[in-house]
Amino acid sequence: MSQSRGYTRREFIGQLAATGVGAGVVAATGGLTAGTFAAPMVVRSRAPGEKLNVAVIGVNNRGAANLAGVASENIVALCDVDEQWSAKTREAYPKAGFFTDYRRLFDAMHQKIDAVVISTPDHHHALPAAIALSLRKHVYCEKPLTQTVQEARLLRRLAAANKCVTQMGTQIHAGENYRRVVEIIRSGLLGPIQRVHVWNSSKPVGGRKVAGPPTAKFNLDLWLGPNEHAFFEVVMNPSGWKFPWPHFHWRWWWEFGGGTLADLGCHYLDLPFWALDLTAPERVSAWGKKTYEGDNTVPDLMKVDYHFPARGDRGPVHLTWYHGVAGPDLDGKETYPGFPAAVMFVGTKGQLIADYGKFRILPEEFAQSVQLPPKTIPPSVGHHREWLEAIRNNTQPLCHFDYAAVLTEAVLLGNVAYRAGREIRWDAARGTTGDTQADAYLGRTYRKGWEPPRG
Repeated sequence: MSQSRGYTRREFIGQLAATGVGAGVVAATGGLTAGTFAAPMVVRSRAPGEKLNVAVIGVNNRGAANLAGVASENIVALCDVDEQWSAKTREAYPKAGFFTDYRRLFDAMHQKIDAVVISTPDHHHALPAAIALSLRKHVYCEKPLTQTVQEARLLRRLAAANKCVTQMGTQIHAGENYRRVVEIIRSGLLGPIQRVHVWNSSKPVGGRKVAGPPTAKFNLDLWLGPNEHAFFEVVMNPSGWKFPWPHFHWRWWWEFGGGTLADLGCHYLDLPFWALDLTAPERVSAWGKKTYEGDNTVPDLMKVDYHFPARGDRGPVHLTWYHGVAGPDLDGKETYPGFPAAVMFVGTKGQLIADYGKFRILPEEFAQSVQLPPKTIPPSVGHHREWLEAIRNNTQPLCHFDYAAVLTEAVLLGNVAYRAGREIRWDAARGTTGDTQADAYLGRTYRKGWEPPRG
């Protein structure tokens, strides 16, 4: 299902000029053909039974799960740099066009696409999302929304300017447990909450850079994409994640990802952001260290302190993130059985600990004396279906980019503070820390031909 109204190249550039993205789209796509600029510029609602034409960028591992989530629609295009790994998926969707370069996908099929699903490594999230949004295509993008703070802010602006329906892939948001915790916190059962602890026992995997030809059997130039860093071969330390380099393990290297905080922060900070209506932090400080053997340097032990401002009649919130430990204590002394990764809300009356699938109210005497509030948040129809139905109804799902970009920005500011080696003060309105050294970690440099549009 595609739009009926097309625009000439001049009209399209004129439309994009209003948001400052026209020239950037051309550069980012390596020079789209004139046909690209006949892209639909009117986002309309869909009939309830009408299928969407969806392009899926990144079709393996997490991408395979996201593809399954939208399989009820017309899958018209697939894109993945690893053709061999993608062979079975291509067989399952023989009518879908297949590409190894998403720039060529947009060039060839922009008029046939209504929506795009992005499940690439983090360093590729922003560019295809920005191109799609500039072409007024609806976007579902995996967490974290982007690799950098500046990219998250860009996607938020583009999504709003082009009135696109968006969703970040924080699938736990659709679970019943998160909904129940939000209801309890918002009911005031625990009393005012100004302290939150979030922890995760997960740790990065070390690896050793080695000389010699790459072992990957796909186009590494396309895999690098916008990344300015040269590709390097790595032998990873043994772990439970059995993926050949660079698949999956890219996330443990600053060149391509953001370590454990970027990998899992959006899933876990999502709960306090939702329950407490948090916005941008005012101050962020971080401490961490590397204890594993390897040439990568993302910390396996890390603590990040976020200070959020008051919201209305609710006071400020101090939230602390810990990873590499099974509790809110980098020394590993404080733990809660059954919760090696969790969120703890500390209220004036009691506490609540929650993970993806369960919660516990503490202390026990308090838990036994209170009555839980009634359910008020409707059950989810499913994280992917929320997005698809919102496209049809011209609404927004819960993890739309206006919410997800702020969440991602906060998560990534923890890495900014860590890499800068000092506390940062965040001016969300201006998008700066006021510190030149820290601001250098807010964005990145792009390879020529891979620059994102400006929003």
